[in-house]
Amino acid sequence: MLQIVYRLHFLWIVTLMLVLAQASPCHAKMISVELVWNLSQAGWVQIDINKGDYQLILDNTTLKFPAGSTLQVGWGGWTPVLRVNHDEFQVFSSSVLEVKELNSGSLSVKTPDGKNAVYRGGLQLNWQDGHWRLINLVDSEDYLKGVVPIEMSNEWAKGGAEALKAQAVAARTYLIKQSEDGKKMISDSPDIHQAYAGMGVEGAASKAIEATRGEIIVDAVTKQPIDALYSSHSGGYTEDAKNVWGNADIHNVSQPDPYSQGVGGPVNRWRFIVSAPVLGSAFGLGPVRNVILDKFPSGRVKSVSLEDEFGQNKIVKGRTFVQAFYPFGQPIRKEAFLGSLFEVQKTKPDSTEPFGALGYTGFSELAASYQQKQGPLLSKIMSSSLGTSADSQPFGAFIFEGRGWGHGVGMSQWGAYHMAQLGYKYDEIIAYYYNNISIAKG
Repeated sequence: MLQIVYRLHFLWIVTLMLVLAQASPCHAKMISVELVWNLSQAGWVQIDINKGDYQLILDNTTLKFPAGSTLQVGWGGWTPVLRVNHDEFQVFSSSVLEVKELNSGSLSVKTPDGKNAVYRGGLQLNWQDGHWRLINLVDSEDYLKGVVPIEMSNEWAKGGAEALKAQAVAARTYLIKQSEDGKKMISDSPDIHQAYAGMGVEGAASKAIEATRGEIIVDAVTKQPIDALYSSHSGGYTEDAKNVWGNADIHNVSQPDPYSQGVGGPVNRWRFIVSAPVLGSAFGLGPVRNVILDKFPSGRVKSVSLEDEFGQNKIVKGRTFVQAFYPFGQPIRKEAFLGSLFEVQKTKPDSTEPFGALGYTGFSELAASYQQKQGPLLSKIMSSSLGTSADSQPFGAFIFEGRGWGHGVGMSQWGAYHMAQLGYKYDEIIAYYYNNISIAKG
């Protein structure tokens, strides 16, 4: 009898250990994030230790660098220089220095042009080609705290917490996938990898990261991490990865996305107007007479065929066409060219129709000069970004009306937010946007 009791007790302990092992979060790891978004060509940088204990490692010298310490690095005559705690500047004879974190802390990075960001972890500075290359050495879960709020928004925690969780899992998966095959570096640029803004954007989204700690998206069969791609707004139809990057991916395929319809403000529906001469000049042609769109099944434009008034023809890839008018570095508004899911129509060459008749209000600030509350005449428009000309032009204009923002592959962030508002859980959101997957501990 006692043997049976001991055996049952042993089995209970083993079972409990297995449950705890499965429930325990994966261990975070240190990663390297190159700060190129706003600091790619930094010539002068100041690093202030806000809290925690650090070491400053210069060649073979290690200095204590506690909270309140300051380091300034710059250059003089193409030679790197540095100053520690406001002492005299000295020539830096090496090319690499490190501000090493000893315990949990944070530091500020400032530049003379007003850029100021706060980061957890440590910092490595490399002198290369006349500027400093900055690399944030940070815990992977702390890294996500600087990704999720800027890829989505801390405000989405109000009614959309499940979307933030879905974003946390996708961003963690993306990070792990990018670290495969010996890759040790990721950037903070949304144009290269995923946006990362450090500690300064941390907020309510951190709860979503903690709630999903260690969880990643894996292939349903191989259990390997997938390419967890995502974009801001699918425009109502996600895109096949092959149509964007040329490689087929069973996890990121094209499908209708009703959850991305009617949400997103200016990125839900946008309109861009451009005169025939300006459109032609963007691609080395005369005033454009005709535009023909070749589309993927999703409705996104594969290529644009242009014909000008002289009979010249040119075919432009859809993404190249968008990039010619995309508002780089400008606030996102509905009067901008935001993606490749669009239709086109041409106005009459001698149109005297005001913008307001089309529901277009983007030029309200110019309306007074034409004494029209509805905006300037279409015949005088150069483009939505360039404004108007003094004289009417005889070639007409083209109106591009589109939906969505971004490449459209994988999870639509606005769609995920809408799903969360409707009561869907983060695993259901992930299962909707990615095919042939499961969620596992990384």
